[in-house]
Amino acid sequence: MKDIGFHKDLTTGCYLNPFDGFEPKDMPIEERYDETTGVASRILPYRVHPARKPDTDAYVEKSPESICPFCPELFEKLTPKFTPDIVEGGKFKKGSAFLFPNAFPYDAANAVAILSSRHFIPLDQLTAETMRDGFAICRDYFFRIAELQKGYQYCSINWNYMPPAGGGLIHPHLQTIVGKKPTNFMRRLLASAQNYMAASDGGNLWRNILVMEEETKERYIVSTGTISWLTAFSPKGMAGEVDFYFKEKTSFFDLTEANFDEMLLGLSRVFLYLYVNNYMSFNLSLYATMTPDKNFWVQGKIMPRFELNPLGTSDINYFEKLHDEIICPIAPEQLCKELRSYFV
Repeated sequence: MKDIGFHKDLTTGCYLNPFDGFEPKDMPIEERYDETTGVASRILPYRVHPARKPDTDAYVEKSPESICPFCPELFEKLTPKFTPDIVEGGKFKKGSAFLFPNAFPYDAANAVAILSSRHFIPLDQLTAETMRDGFAICRDYFFRIAELQKGYQYCSINWNYMPPAGGGLIHPHLQTIVGKKPTNFMRRLLASAQNYMAASDGGNLWRNILVMEEETKERYIVSTGTISWLTAFSPKGMAGEVDFYFKEKTSFFDLTEANFDEMLLGLSRVFLYLYVNNYMSFNLSLYATMTPDKNFWVQGKIMPRFELNPLGTSDINYFEKLHDEIICPIAPEQLCKELRSYFV
């Protein structure tokens, strides 16, 4: 099997520790690089995570239902509608969920889906049932877009949960992107898969990643059936990264309702872990092609987000934004061990 391209180097810093009589203290740092994603991370030897439950009430007070465009009182007045050729009535509806155009779009086909009329849903209440209609309506939208035959090739379902993750509103909502070109990161994944296939005489990158990770058991959380869950070797976030792969699913339209149910149950377990460990926020993306691509498997990423107390400092700093490297004070292998118990 061709090498996956996980690289790790060790370096050590040293200083005189003021908390130990200024005795010398060594600080080992792992420098990691993942050829598949292009992500470079530095894994630090000290654990940083929120020490207490975040004050979500403060966010609710600043953004009450009375001014929320996704709540029933303002919903019809303030949310955009699709043109009649896309959907009659201007909005998609499924169960408790609605999907409509993004008023501030990132692409030609950028939509927003609210899970329900509930203004705020805490992390520990994001159950599979709570999320089901929201993800199902995104699926309906993608099917409709495919029917229109406008040449779209790539799609994603995305979620900024709460303000620390970039959520402009606390009312839980997903965002879909459908495009003729992949986003920059998805382009990297597609190219890595294509290059791996060419260099390995037809090998599948994602299959071999899962084989390797399951054998080593360092970052492989569990297989729940069609989906394999693992922590990223070189995470994109300060609090680590959880990845999930739909085995042998080469297009969004390969996914069945049962596959979505499996994904939502797994997501609810990750979110419960975040809640128990005092995180309040996350980013999520599900990446897929809209036509079969044997080299690409449908896959997703979850990145926990948090603020650093007492100032509410962002978990993103110059090292990530201007040097394109991630500082991560939690080892992916440790995160994996902690998550396993939530999938039992």
